Amino acid sequence: MNSFELEYVMTETEQVQFEQRELQTVLPEAMPASAQPVTLEETRPASGMEEIEIVEVESFQQNLYELSYSCLLIPRFSDHYLTGDITSDLPDWVRQICISYGWRLDDIMVRPGHLHWVMTVPITVNPAQFMRLMRQLTSQKIFEYYPRYARKNVSSDFWAPAFLVAPGKQFQSMENINAFILQTRRQQGIY
Repeated sequence: MNSFELEYVMTETEQVQFEQRELQTVLPEAMPASAQPVTLEETRPASGMEEIEIVEVESFQQNLYELSYSCLLIPRFSDHYLTGDITSDLPDWVRQICISYGWRLDDIMVRPGHLHWVMTVPITVNPAQFMRLMRQLTSQKIFEYYPRYARKNVSSDFWAPAFLVAPGKQFQSMENINAFILQTRRQQGIY
C-alpha cells in the first residue's frame, strides 16, 4: 500500500469515528436501539486470532430533516370540475414541480371537486411557500392547456383562495374534505 492509500484510509476512518461521536452526542435518544452507531472498538475481536464480525447498518426510512404533508386544493369556481384529460395531466404537473424543487410526491388523487396529494419536503421548506408555488405553477398549466377554465376565471389563480395542509402521510378523510370545501365556499360567498 502506498502512502496515499494509507493516508486516505486513515482519513476515512477518522471521519466515520467523528460522525459516530456526533450521532451519539446529538441524537442518541431519537434513534432506535437497533440503529445506534457501532464504534470500531465494538467490532474488533478480543484477540488477534478471532474473525471480525461484519455489522450491517440499516438506513432510516425517512430523513430526520424531512416532513410529510397532506395537501388539498379546490377550484375557485364550484362548477369547474377536474374531469377528463386534466385528471391525467395534473398528477404529471405536480410530479414535475416536486422534482424541480427537490420535493417528493408520495401520493396524489384527482377528484372532480378537489386535488389532494401527499408530499415530503425538507424541514426548511415552509408549507405556505410550497403551496404558493404549487398553486401558481399548476394554474399556469391549467389555463394554458385548458382555456375553457380561463373564460370564466379572469384571475391568474385557478384555485380557491384557501388551501388545506396537514402534517402526515395520510389523505384527509372525506368528512374533513367536505367540511373544508363548505367553509371555503362560504368564505367565497358561494354557499
